[in-house]
Amino acid sequence: MRKMKNIRYIISTLVILSGLAACNVVDIDPNNKYDASLAFKDQTNVELYLNSFYPMTANFGQFGSNALGGSNSSMSDGLTDILKYGAMVAGAGDCNLIMTVDGQQSITNNYFDAWTTCYGWIRRVNEFLDGLQQYKSRFSAEQVTRFEAEAKYYRAYAYFLIMRSHGIMPSNVTEGYDLGAILHLDINTQNDKNKTQARATVAQTWDQIASDLEFAYKNLPAPSAANGRLNCYVAYALHARAMLYAERYSAAKASVEEIIKSNLYGYINDYSAIFKDLNNKEVIWGAGFASGVLTHSFDQKYSQPGDICTNDGKGSGYAGPTQEFVDSYDYADGTPFNVKDDANRFVTNENASVRDPRLAASIMWNGSIWKGRALECYEGGVDQKYMPYGTVNTPGNTVTGYYIRKMMDESNLDFLVNGSYQPWIEFRYAEMMLIYAECLAQEGKYSDSRNIVADLRKVRFGREDVFTQDVNDFESALDLILKERATELCFEGHRFWDLRRTGRAVEVLNGKKYNGVLWKKNTDGTFTPTVVSCDMGARKYPERFDSFPIPQSEISNNSKVKQNPGW
Repeated sequence: MRKMKNIRYIISTLVILSGLAACNVVDIDPNNKYDASLAFKDQTNVELYLNSFYPMTANFGQFGSNALGGSNSSMSDGLTDILKYGAMVAGAGDCNLIMTVDGQQSITNNYFDAWTTCYGWIRRVNEFLDGLQQYKSRFSAEQVTRFEAEAKYYRAYAYFLIMRSHGIMPSNVTEGYDLGAILHLDINTQNDKNKTQARATVAQTWDQIASDLEFAYKNLPAPSAANGRLNCYVAYALHARAMLYAERYSAAKASVEEIIKSNLYGYINDYSAIFKDLNNKEVIWGAGFASGVLTHSFDQKYSQPGDICTNDGKGSGYAGPTQEFVDSYDYADGTPFNVKDDANRFVTNENASVRDPRLAASIMWNGSIWKGRALECYEGGVDQKYMPYGTVNTPGNTVTGYYIRKMMDESNLDFLVNGSYQPWIEFRYAEMMLIYAECLAQEGKYSDSRNIVADLRKVRFGREDVFTQDVNDFESALDLILKERATELCFEGHRFWDLRRTGRAVEVLNGKKYNGVLWKKNTDGTFTPTVVSCDMGARKYPERFDSFPIPQSEISNNSKVKQNPGW
């Protein structure tokens, strides 16, 4: 039987060390917490030290406090065409403010500031690597290499997040604006004497990320020998994702091929089951939680106000899928949905089965059954008290007529007392295969690319004859892949970054307003739907959003660093 391939947090250790990992970069010094000699006393202590890096996976996931990249827990899909937040004010309405208010996203109010947080993580990793070199004589060469591989994985992850937010995209590099990260590979460079350091080029930064991950995947054990810790295929997965962003498609493709060749991962038939635990075949890596001990607040934020907890709390209904996203789900045979099909456009319990099965697994609508209760997403219903968007500043319910089902925990009857404890899945097989399809398209292998997408759809639709759109050039292949990524990976934090890295953000987001459905209950108990706007002002995606600013504190303290264009 395969050993556990997911993170197995030792709860007491994680609670202690996640506090350590949350400290500010300028205050971090492991010697303030324990003597370095004790930290490197034996394998157990070193692994406890390494455990302090593991919370990064959860923190930057869509359940975490850094979901947008900076210190903000909003889901990044809320910046896009597939998910709409209901509030108009700071906090629950941040995504709306970012996309509609000029100047809301700024150098001093930077929702995407991965720079500050991730350089804190990089400092801690470099401190660990420095200590490991000092005390490596206590361990075998194999142990030292594995410890180093774990640390370098997390350093690469931090630099990837910095590049995702702040790096100039490779295809956007111009003379004078070839701006990557500041590369700190030694703790001795992260001090006052070295605070004036220029940003490396984009290529140099991606080279370093690739180097750290190459060391990781070559030296981390297979899952069967990892005992729940990082394994080589987690490093391959991050390398595939990072190289996709770096526009190094052959490298990304090669890493996916290693994952495929392992025969450890694959599709499962039940889409909903993927997100319930970390032990199914689709999951490559994720973060575990435990009721009442190590929790998050996903259910409390996104469940419906009619979802009443045992102790009388309720869901906050922060956001709901848009009508445009619902419209994007194909018919059950795979053919594209026709938005003029009024009988099936607005989802009900009666017509849901005519669509892609992932729709019912991802979204709830008026009449959906949740915890034994039929949702009241109609005018005056408990789940639709305030609509349309703008009726009140913080409605506490969806303003689209739909709710999120995917990743929610229907078995959690008191998420206010117990918190939420379903796992966060960082890497899964479907994402890897969609990366593979995109890399094939970049190579001009359009038929092969389309077949990868078709194979995924055969599993999700549960039929071998499912229709998959033909492609004959790169643009049509990318259209197919991005649509499939939006459907398959919805609410997992990919859509905004996908549109941005492929140059589609302006086309899809800029100047757009999105819609929802308002159901009105008739006297005979039936319902009549009406399309309503869930945006008051048009959304804005200025060109400068292609690379978010680095912090003003870095500019003020570092005379050699250069700000990104437009900021």
